[in-house]
Amino acid sequence: MTWRSLFLSLVLLSACGQRRSDPARVAEDLMRPAPMGAFAAGTPPVSTEDCTVRTAKQCFDQALTLLATNAQGPERLRALSLMGKSCDGQVKDACSWLSQHVKEPRRVRGGPPDDPVFQEAFEHWREGRKHHVRVTCRLVQGGVPQQCEVREATLPPDLLAQALASIQASRYVLPTLDGEPFECDWTIVIK
Repeated sequence: MTWRSLFLSLVLLSACGQRRSDPARVAEDLMRPAPMGAFAAGTPPVSTEDCTVRTAKQCFDQALTLLATNAQGPERLRALSLMGKSCDGQVKDACSWLSQHVKEPRRVRGGPPDDPVFQEAFEHWREGRKHHVRVTCRLVQGGVPQQCEVREATLPPDLLAQALASIQASRYVLPTLDGEPFECDWTIVIK
């Protein structure tokens, strides 16, 4: 066997190897919806059963069933949550439905990209280093991020504190489902 045939067989083996996408990976809903005023009443966001990449199609079917019954209120938001998990689980029809019916929260003021002090510090940290901040906040009426929790961070504590303060000072337009705004838990990722 020549080195070329050996190389070709290694390339073919790696191309036909195991898929990198883990079908048991839990699909995460980055926008957990809640009815307007729910957070003021202490009501948590809508929760749905775990969807995995393998079960994403069933979650999509469940969401369509809920929507077909003209679900309102929490059931409609539950369908939205299932749809989000289905999209994350690589169901293209779910992603298409979401793009047609849902507008995600949009930052309208403040936040790390607009804060010059944070920008400069972050640039110094970024040079040659991996960086990542993942924060989940509740977006309530008025677009105010509340109860922010750091889920993941690779920043030094002083930059992390700046990023968190900057996120909490920002304002968002609430997401909408067919034009109706709703409160949500929203995961913000800064790379």
